Amino acid sequence: MEARRTGGRRGASSQKILRSLDRFLMSELKPGQPLSREIVERWIESLSHLSPSTRINRISVLKQFCRYQSLFDPRTCIVCNVYMPCRVRPVPHIFSKGDMRSILATAKKLGPPGSFRPVVVATLIGVLYATGLRIGEALNLNLGDIDLKRRVIEVREGKFGKARYVPLSRSTVGHLAAYMRQRCQAGFETAPCAPVFPNVAGRRQGHPGFVTVFLQIIRGLGLRGPVGQPGPRVHDLRHTFAVHRLLAWYRHGDNLQAKLPLLSTYLGHSTLSGTEIYLHATAQLLESAGRRFHAHFAVPRIAITNGHDKD
Repeated sequence: MEARRTGGRRGASSQKILRSLDRFLMSELKPGQPLSREIVERWIESLSHLSPSTRINRISVLKQFCRYQSLFDPRTCIVCNVYMPCRVRPVPHIFSKGDMRSILATAKKLGPPGSFRPVVVATLIGVLYATGLRIGEALNLNLGDIDLKRRVIEVREGKFGKARYVPLSRSTVGHLAAYMRQRCQAGFETAPCAPVFPNVAGRRQGHPGFVTVFLQIIRGLGLRGPVGQPGPRVHDLRHTFAVHRLLAWYRHGDNLQAKLPLLSTYLGHSTLSGTEIYLHATAQLLESAGRRFHAHFAVPRIAITNGHDKD
């Protein structure tokens, strides 16, 4: 774990996986015994009850650990990609403007009466929709990270520890300015290190609690099925932002492939491949819109029978 921190890997998730792997190896390995293929396969078998994405993350950590360990013991098993399960990515849901109006209106009606909670939840949802920030990035924002005069948000430590500036539209700045005034009037701390989105106790809004509230809202609106069924997620607000941005460029006649690097930088992606998924979603959306337009507005073709028009 110290070696990973030295190399810039500070994710709590990786550290947790390494601790779990350490406990497993301590129970399996005998002194002087190499990390063999049999032990590797037992570790992977112990993960069979987890989702494909979780297994991929854990096997990736094991793969890196084995590669590192092989520098000291060449008998160490090198984990190959055949052990990796297939990742099944959920199809992103693109929220319409009507969906967002309903979601925000419902969020503003959350209880209890007189609580600042509805304002926080509605503003947080609005920021995610208007900026494409990751939920963790938004929740980690401090007051000092938002510069309304320069119309920019500073994401100090995004995914993979990358920092970036996120420009804001004038309308988003207006909503945030109103929120900041309400936040101050509600008596929350105003120091630069204070969280932008506090919970009822004044501490930072938690990720699980917000996700639970968001899912309750969209279930109540019929946008997602009952508990246990897949459907729209908080992360789809980020997909919605990206697709809407691409659609706006498309309508302006811009070259989408040429614009991808700009969107990639804005979203904080480490490679363009992470952004291309939004281009794919945009193409699907345009094709679907084209089919709907044709079904509703296309002039029906007139069938010709024996040289006469058929009604």
